[in-house]
Amino acid sequence: MNSLTGNTITFKEIERIFFEIGCEVAKTLMVEFLARLDEELCKNRNKAELRHKGTRKSTIKTLMGEMPLNRVLYKRFKDDGSTEYVFLLDKELGLDTIGLISPNLVEKIVEHSCEMSYREVSQAVSDFTNQSISHQGVWNIIQAIGEKQEEAEKVLIESYKENKLSGDREVPILFEEVDGLWLSMQGKSREKSSKGKKELKVGVIYEGWEKRYPSSKEYKTVEKQAFAGYMEPEEFKILRDAAVAKKYNVDEIVYRVLNGDGAAWIRNGHDLDMDIFQLDPYHLAKSVIRNVYDKQARRHILRWLKNGEIEKALNKIDSLKYECGGLESEVKKLTSLENYIKSNIDGIVVYKDRKNIILPNAPEGMEYRTLGTIERNVNIFAKRMKGGKSWSEKGANNLAKIIALKMEKGFKDKISALISGQLSERLRERFVDTISSTQAAVKKTVKKSLYPIHQGQIPFSNCKTTNGRKAIRSMFDLKVFSEMVYR
Repeated sequence: MNSLTGNTITFKEIERIFFEIGCEVAKTLMVEFLARLDEELCKNRNKAELRHKGTRKSTIKTLMGEMPLNRVLYKRFKDDGSTEYVFLLDKELGLDTIGLISPNLVEKIVEHSCEMSYREVSQAVSDFTNQSISHQGVWNIIQAIGEKQEEAEKVLIESYKENKLSGDREVPILFEEVDGLWLSMQGKSREKSSKGKKELKVGVIYEGWEKRYPSSKEYKTVEKQAFAGYMEPEEFKILRDAAVAKKYNVDEIVYRVLNGDGAAWIRNGHDLDMDIFQLDPYHLAKSVIRNVYDKQARRHILRWLKNGEIEKALNKIDSLKYECGGLESEVKKLTSLENYIKSNIDGIVVYKDRKNIILPNAPEGMEYRTLGTIERNVNIFAKRMKGGKSWSEKGANNLAKIIALKMEKGFKDKISALISGQLSERLRERFVDTISSTQAAVKKTVKKSLYPIHQGQIPFSNCKTTNGRKAIRSMFDLKVFSEMVYR
């Protein structure tokens, strides 16, 4: 508040001060609400099962700042004779899922962490809320949320293996793209990795493409789901299959089109009649450009490959080995390209141009276009996780799973499901009643506390004119009103 006494006060300072005042008021009201809630839980508990062990003082980190919290600790006797200590208030509010940090604050931290370093997130939280948190605190939250998401994925996989998943959304085709991102490792993770790096698996599934808006020339994918993590190829495939089974009626899917760069692990398990593998056009073109020195030859090879004239392309590559004069480095490159094409020969022609495939019609408002969105999706991870950064396998895995969640629809709802419990119907009604009466009381108090502003008028402005009144009013024409002081 000292800055208010100086001559350099700005609107920014005024805004911040009123914001802090508002936070203090909100904290006071919330402390009172939680205290009454804890009292009610205490009164209505099963006293034979839960023994009152006194109150414990703590603080909870919120958007409004650190809020003092006194809650009752209970000793519970289990059926097996053992005991445990619980806070009923924590369980009722869902605070036992992530620690004494409010879900709203966790949500902000998680959202920022997908794009900013943990130190930058720490600073952003301090700038835009009334709460400060260290970069280590941010890291701890990301690990906790990432582990919860990994556990949720394991539960999903187990349900899939037990045939408990049955989605009802029906689509004729699903598109699937998979790639890897090599990240620098640190510590023990570096010792176990190849040349200090390890490949993070990234995948997306979607139904097709639609225009961003009716007259747009740009398209976006429809109903995208994203996956990421350090997993074995079999696990990664099962996770994607489980997500599909949870959302879709699998019996109605005619084709699942897989787009990848040709790595052996990507095609792992894709051998059903409905599976179509396609070599990613971007990676194929990149390989041709990198390994063929003659620009005109590149154009011919790419055209032949696109049209399915594989033999022509391979013959041209073979002839280039002689045209380069047998130069070892060039022959090595051309041989590498030749092997790349042969090992992925069934995926060279894009799915839409294959004569042995009859594609069903796309749903209304949707189109089936050329795949290749994976590179842009991988770049989302790369932008946050590369650029001189190094990771432990666990740290990279947890953050990657959160970034994958953010790439889907309903990110906030999904994070909320991981970290926040639901109030009972009785307590929801209690909260609605409390907040309604509190809002009315606050408005009334604020209105009364504001200093009333009175607007003055020149004396006798709205009165019958007399000679005396006319003389008094004429005085205000002689001098500025603000200068008319008694001396």
